[in-house]
Amino acid sequence: MAYDLSKILAEYGEDDFGFSAVSEEEYNRVISETADTAEEYKAKLDQVEKLVLPFFTKLLKTADKEYIYWPNRKALVESQIQKILSLTRG
Repeated sequence: MAYDLSKILAEYGEDDFGFSAVSEEEYNRVISETADTAEEYKAKLDQVEKLVLPFFTKLLKTADKEYIYWPNRKALVESQIQKILSLTRG
């Protein structure tokens, strides 16, 4: 039995899954923009890593201690949070 594809396609014609066809030129333009964006994200992640890993490294070095003595930490923590937010949301 052969199906009438035009009728079947008409049934589902409106369901485009949110994508459309583009030319090779448009595709290449988007890909080049995405590559730049990926590099920017990597640079931001590298900066976030430099802000966060020293904290975790210090925690590991003092893992045998039950308590952490950290006077005046509020200002330091708030400063680090602001730096991270400027990278992730700025």
